Amino acid sequence: MNIGFISTSRADFGIYRPLIDRIIETEGLNYLLFIGGMHTTNRFGNSWKLIEGYGYEIAERLSPLDDNDNQEGIAKSMGETLISYGRIWDKYKSQLDLIIVLGDRFEMFAAVASVIPFNIPIAHLHGGEETKGAIDNKFRDAISVLSDIHFTSTENHCKKVKNLTASEQVYNVGSMGIEAALSVDLIEENEFEQKFKVSISEGFILTTYHPETIALNNEEKIEELIQALKEIPVKVLCTLPNADTEGTVIRNKFIQYEREFPEKIVCFENLGQLGYYSAMAYCKMMIGNTSSGIIESAAFNKMVIDVGNRQEGRERGRNVINVPNKREEIINAYRQFNPKKSASFDHPFGKGNTSFEILEILSQLTK
Repeated sequence: MNIGFISTSRADFGIYRPLIDRIIETEGLNYLLFIGGMHTTNRFGNSWKLIEGYGYEIAERLSPLDDNDNQEGIAKSMGETLISYGRIWDKYKSQLDLIIVLGDRFEMFAAVASVIPFNIPIAHLHGGEETKGAIDNKFRDAISVLSDIHFTSTENHCKKVKNLTASEQVYNVGSMGIEAALSVDLIEENEFEQKFKVSISEGFILTTYHPETIALNNEEKIEELIQALKEIPVKVLCTLPNADTEGTVIRNKFIQYEREFPEKIVCFENLGQLGYYSAMAYCKMMIGNTSSGIIESAAFNKMVIDVGNRQEGRERGRNVINVPNKREEIINAYRQFNPKKSASFDHPFGKGNTSFEILEILSQLTK
């Protein structure tokens, strides 16, 4: 059985890894990686090189995103992605038994839409979730409707996908992100400092903040977060935002903050999966609005201040606190934070054995 994976960003590939590793170990299964989007775009660090550096073979590397991240640029990137992937499926249609896709990004939706004329079955991970502050919300549901098999991260998400698609092939298998976080060999603290040229011994806050793409006005929102981070007496390690509408606004603000206060904040385009999970494991807490602060943070029992509305509606564990995107609200949430609470939090995202469950289900479906 030949299983294709569409990967368009650093986030989805990191989540795929345990499943790809399981496929490599399983006789009769093969994987093909189709890489595009942020992976092949210079301003996001050409993360396809990290994938090859981990030892994975890339079947095809597609064209990068449009340089503009305004609304027209996003639409243009979607069109170019759809055309590029269409050529790929015409080449590989006789070789693929299934294509696995993840999540909700605009370039993932375009890639999935391009599969439909070729009648290649699609399996969707992480359907049924909700992020009311981002246009991703619509893309996620659209990808679910276009897909044939569904692997959800919680029971509530499973119920939603069943209602949305009327499909009988919907399975709650937990989050692959939990398994990915638990399965990596973390970088030792001293090695982390040497590799990324940053001191973490005195503790730090891990921050990733993406634009809200429903209600824009991100320049004002990022200013509120940065002012709060300036007043919180802890160093900040920041990973820069994804390719979304107005992402450049946020990126430029963080880079300007780093230039002015290099002793307070260090920004990275891409830490890689090992670096990012290691940073998550070693940080005092997370502040931002990334989905990894909702899901993978639970694997490390980290307290998270989720800022603003981007992740509104997403199911979460007790380790996550949501606050409005206001300086004083973020600071107050930090002051209420008690490190002793970071012991063990319940979460709804499974036991960390998602890849085993997926392959078992696929083996039953293909008998």
